[in-house]
Amino acid sequence: MNGLWKAWAWFSSLPHRYHGLAAAVLFWILWMIFGFWRVLLLAVLAAAGYALGRVWEEQQSWRRVLERLLTDRTTE
Repeated sequence: MNGLWKAWAWFSSLPHRYHGLAAAVLFWILWMIFGFWRVLLLAVLAAAGYALGRVWEEQQSWRRVLERLLTDRTTE
C-alpha cells in the first residue's frame, strides 16, 4: 500500500498536461473495449454521482444548488 501512495504522490506532482494525457488514454482504452455510447453513459453517470455526493457532503438542498447554477448562467 505504501508503494501505491508513493506512485500517487509522484503522479499528482506531474504537470496537469500529463494528467490530461492519462485521462485521454484511459478514455480511449475504455472506448475500444466497451464502445462509445457505453463509455459516454459511464461518464454521465459518474458525473451525476459526483454531483450527488458533493451535494450530500455539503448538506445543501437541491433548490439551492439549482438556484446557484441558474443565477450563475443568467448573470453572465
